[in-house]
Amino acid sequence: MNRKKFLGVLLIFSCLLLLLPHSCRGEESAITEVILHSDELYYDPNAGRVTARGSVEVTKEDLIVNAPFAEGFIDGEQFRFWDNVVVSWPSQEATLTCVELKIDRDERGTLFHSFGKSHLIRGQDEEIRSDELEWLQGEIVYYSAVGNVNARMGQMRIIAEKVTRQGESFKAIKVRQFEDKGRDLRVSAQEVSGKITEEQIEELWATGNVVVIHEPSDGERTHITGKQAHYLRGKGVLEVTGDAKAVQEGRTIEAESLIYYVDDRHIEALGRPKVVIEVKED
Repeated sequence: MNRKKFLGVLLIFSCLLLLLPHSCRGEESAITEVILHSDELYYDPNAGRVTARGSVEVTKEDLIVNAPFAEGFIDGEQFRFWDNVVVSWPSQEATLTCVELKIDRDERGTLFHSFGKSHLIRGQDEEIRSDELEWLQGEIVYYSAVGNVNARMGQMRIIAEKVTRQGESFKAIKVRQFEDKGRDLRVSAQEVSGKITEEQIEELWATGNVVVIHEPSDGERTHITGKQAHYLRGKGVLEVTGDAKAVQEGRTIEAESLIYYVDDRHIEALGRPKVVIEVKED
């Protein structure tokens, strides 16, 4: 076997073990084919590092990675691609593009860490844009997007500095806008967290400089502010507490807490309520 062919086989069966499930590493495991194409391939036996350059393409079952450059270690725990990376999972209708991508393997699964203009799309209902993104491909749903995050999930959209999801929970920091398009509701706050049910955000808590705007196409605009908010999407109920204030056309309501019913725009004021009504004089 000549040197060029030897290096190609070494990379396929040793260096890319990080892309295989852990079950494929045991004594009873079956061989999973991993294929790498590139214009140039180098192996440093002293460092245990391989480097591929020029039209690099790695294919493993449903995973395809394309990049101009790639490097990794033969122990198979780390690999890096850079200079405009494109990753795809055809069966999941998922793609990830970024400037640089690091792939690590641990007991949780395969962790993808992308840098620079990260853009993840999964099917028709989920999309994440951010400066930096961590996404775990494993049994537990996990991702963390940081920097100029613009995330969409079904009828929900979040624009924030950081968004993290783990299992059925999510958390967002410095939220410029959380939007429930199905109810024409927008929320901004220092921090927003919530629960996800059947890939839809069902319950939400907001804290710190909370601003809520409800502006349905067939009704008047409602503007609510406070220190905290709790939103139950299924019931269409929003409770705002802490110096709560609601402004609707022709009136202002202030109280310790306000309960807002999104569907009919009804407001309940609890704790020292105050109502100011504008009266137009002829």
